[in-house]
Amino acid sequence: MQNGEGGTRAARSPWDIDASLCGILSFLFTWNWIVSQSPTSLTVEWGAWRIPARAILLVSFAVAGFTLFALRRYRPVAAPKIRRVRSITVAMVLAAGILVPDILDGRFDGELAGAPFAAQMIFMGVASAYLTTVVGTLFGLKGIARPTSVTPASVIGLLLCVPLQIALYYVPGSIREGAMVAFLVSVPFLYGWQVTRDRLRESRRTEKVRIPLRFIATLLIMGIALGTLQGIFTITVAADGHSLMNPLSTLGFLLAALAAGVTMTGNRFDYNHLIYQMGIPILACGFIFAALGGNQFVAFVICLMGYYATFVVLWVLGAYLTAESPSMVKWLFALMGAVMALGQALGLIAVDTQMVGLVREDSILIGTFLLLACLFLVGDRSPYESWGIVHPTHSATLNDLSQACQILAAETHMTNRERDILPLLAQGRNRKVIAETLVLSENTVKTHISNLYAKAGVHTQQELIDLAQQRAEEGSGNR
Repeated sequence: MQNGEGGTRAARSPWDIDASLCGILSFLFTWNWIVSQSPTSLTVEWGAWRIPARAILLVSFAVAGFTLFALRRYRPVAAPKIRRVRSITVAMVLAAGILVPDILDGRFDGELAGAPFAAQMIFMGVASAYLTTVVGTLFGLKGIARPTSVTPASVIGLLLCVPLQIALYYVPGSIREGAMVAFLVSVPFLYGWQVTRDRLRESRRTEKVRIPLRFIATLLIMGIALGTLQGIFTITVAADGHSLMNPLSTLGFLLAALAAGVTMTGNRFDYNHLIYQMGIPILACGFIFAALGGNQFVAFVICLMGYYATFVVLWVLGAYLTAESPSMVKWLFALMGAVMALGQALGLIAVDTQMVGLVREDSILIGTFLLLACLFLVGDRSPYESWGIVHPTHSATLNDLSQACQILAAETHMTNRERDILPLLAQGRNRKVIAETLVLSENTVKTHISNLYAKAGVHTQQELIDLAQQRAEEGSGNR
């Protein structure tokens, strides 16, 4: 197929499915559901104290996540070999911390109590922060190298959680615990294999990139909603006290994957719509349905659908942010996990202490809170403003060709060099002129142009010019 510059390239599907990444994400999502997100009334009894087990785990998750964020943001990344040894060592220590208390009680059945149970919860919380950071880093690197792979990987990964959770629900606790620990131990090796196979490279620089505050605020809101969801539905959904993975609740995951898959098509995302006009309102509707006296399980499934549909969008948005600022890949997902765990802990503790037993009142409160948050955060006219992806000075400037190219580059995950070349191509410059302008060889420019065309979904320079002009006209019409 001609690329418009005298060369050829193979056509690239808009759905670039990375099967291995889908599998890794499905295990990560399942891990999070099993250890920290499903409703359960399990408590740690310590003398006269009865502490919700998930509260201990979530606080540990948040503390470890913020620690990893600080270390990875403000310290240079170590050499690959040292980093690999550290990662393997951490995984082994965490695995031992999870398994040893269960082994020492003489049963190894996944059932613990007292101090050993509290210790296991702490290790599981730290392990959750570690897994989110490592898998998130891999996901971000994939997003930089293969941007079209991250959306289907997230959706399919969520979809694969359905059979995986059902299968794990029907196995003994020791097998379930062993399977999750095996995933924990395998992650550093899977990460190394993926990085080597796809020639991914993590920057070792510590660039000062601002933290996307609106993104973090949304994560905190989602965490609070999930913690409240756990607290409200612990009794009504997990009546047996240990329903870690009620198979029927996977219907929420299935609906969330379908909703996300339908709405997130191609690479043109309107995050305002997907998050604040689709995902979070669905989540709020679940709480409101419960407040109105509807079937509690149906309300729970609606909440799960809204939560995980939004979660997938936020996960993909994280990849977009790292594509815009590659140095963020080192710390963004650690911060994501920490903020959501903190919000979840706050919501869970509030329901279990101050608002215990007030299902209707709690549901009304959180449903109203979510809808008000949507009204406040959805304010920007441009779907790309305030996320840290692009920063147009004003929507009135979108008719300018350079602004249209900036938006197009952000939508399609173009590299910094491709962003330099795009406006020159849109102005009709040929390869030789571009090479001279940017002080590059023509062969280098040719390679960048080929990649640029693939990401933009065009085959010739004229098609690219037409696309850029169309986007400029659309921006001008929205003023």
